[in-house]
Amino acid sequence: MSDRELYLSYGLQAVDAKGRVAVPAKLRAALERNADARDLLIARDAQHGCLVGFDVNWPRVLHARLDPRELALENNGEAVDYNVAGNAFGNLESAPFDSAGRFVLPTFFRRRAKIEKWAFFHGRGNTFNIWNPEALLADASIAEETRELVEFCMEEKGLR
Repeated sequence: MSDRELYLSYGLQAVDAKGRVAVPAKLRAALERNADARDLLIARDAQHGCLVGFDVNWPRVLHARLDPRELALENNGEAVDYNVAGNAFGNLESAPFDSAGRFVLPTFFRRRAKIEKWAFFHGRGNTFNIWNPEALLADASIAEETRELVEFCMEEKGLR
């Protein structure tokens, strides 16, 4: 799957009262090139309070990476952590998007990430993160350059 389009770029997007938000254009273009369906998958990030978005074909790539590891552990008589696969493949939700990239953030994930009026999308290559911008700014483990980018986007929207 070396022909996959990478998720590059960022954007601060408004979220309406129903949880509708638009994927920024560059990220949406990668979503559309990576899968035939206008559907994105949403999961929680294991380390941070943000969400992770990706196309419907990404789980196949991830499974191809995880399955041999699990089989090797089983073949060696070692314990397999079934939470890894459960988190990767079971703890996610589909969100169809329209031609403008608008979709509804699934309620559970929106609440867990504390996304309210704004969502910051941040490309990460194979996936992209969706943040409450204030939560990103408060997370000291996030690179200063990324936090500066969020502050700039917020200033541009008149939020600072």
